[in-house]
Amino acid sequence: MFVVYALTIGGTYIELYNVDNDYPFPHLMNINWLFLLLHGPLLWFYVKSLTVTDFKIKPVHLLHFAPFVFYAIFHSFNFISLSAEEKISYVMSGTLNTTILVKIGSMAIAVSTLGYNILALVLLKKHLRNVKNNFSNIEDRDLKWLRTLVIASLVVFTINVILYNLNNFFGFAEYFAVARVAYSFSSVYVFFIGYFGIKQGQIFTDNISGLNEQKTANENEDVFVIEKRKDYSHIISKLTLLMEQEQPYLDPEITLAKLSTMLKVKPEMLSEVLNVALNQNFFDYINKQRIEEFKIQCLKPENKQLSILGIAYDSGFNSKAAFYRAFNKYEGMSPTAYISKVS
Repeated sequence: MFVVYALTIGGTYIELYNVDNDYPFPHLMNINWLFLLLHGPLLWFYVKSLTVTDFKIKPVHLLHFAPFVFYAIFHSFNFISLSAEEKISYVMSGTLNTTILVKIGSMAIAVSTLGYNILALVLLKKHLRNVKNNFSNIEDRDLKWLRTLVIASLVVFTINVILYNLNNFFGFAEYFAVARVAYSFSSVYVFFIGYFGIKQGQIFTDNISGLNEQKTANENEDVFVIEKRKDYSHIISKLTLLMEQEQPYLDPEITLAKLSTMLKVKPEMLSEVLNVALNQNFFDYINKQRIEEFKIQCLKPENKQLSILGIAYDSGFNSKAAFYRAFNKYEGMSPTAYISKVS
């Protein structure tokens, strides 16, 4: 993906250099726009690789690159194979950008990029729901940074698409003036996605949905009966007792897979119990338990020497932001306000 970004943005700056310096590199003109047809598919593949366990590219996925191949062949016959003089003449006259097929190509780039950005957002939405059903701490797994970047890309690219296509049909501005603005944003976008992408840790350090654990879970007869009849009462009782006696929520890295192993039920069954019977995902259920623990511990005399954050960490949280966000969500006030209220 970054190779394609480099070819696209680098190609544009070479074009601008050509225009400003009497075309010293004519054979590098008017090629970079082809790579825009790869931006959408590669972003989608990148998001897919982050949000799907053990994602692998299959032969059918190559169809995503068909528009790029088609226009690369078309452009080879119509421009790339021309001599240097003919290319300079084409670019200086602006003739190439007025052809119907190039205008259609411009619209194809718009549809492709916007469409794949929307598909990427759908994947990220599903991913957030998935991690909340499997992890109690999602700070490094929620891909919020990528969602923000995709939304920013969607907004800015929409504006760029409107400008480019209006300019193609009405010619209100010089092409390279529009390019300077558009690709300046692209350079900033690439910097941020590179920085946060490198910082992004491994999301699936624990098998999501507990795929490995379910093979070793104790699949005894009463569990199968419960699954068949959709009678959750037995599992809810076991879960409540486990929370009271062993307090697994105090483990900052507790996951659905670990908890299901402790209960000796399949992860899918536990997830169903939480979502259907208790109307909560795993993330909310565990953090609610941690908030209740904090409310008990913050009023104990022996904890007066501890800071609010210290008690929060002892209650199972491993992030200040996650604790304050959860407390405000469930209690409707800050921890400090709550302590003042109940002291």
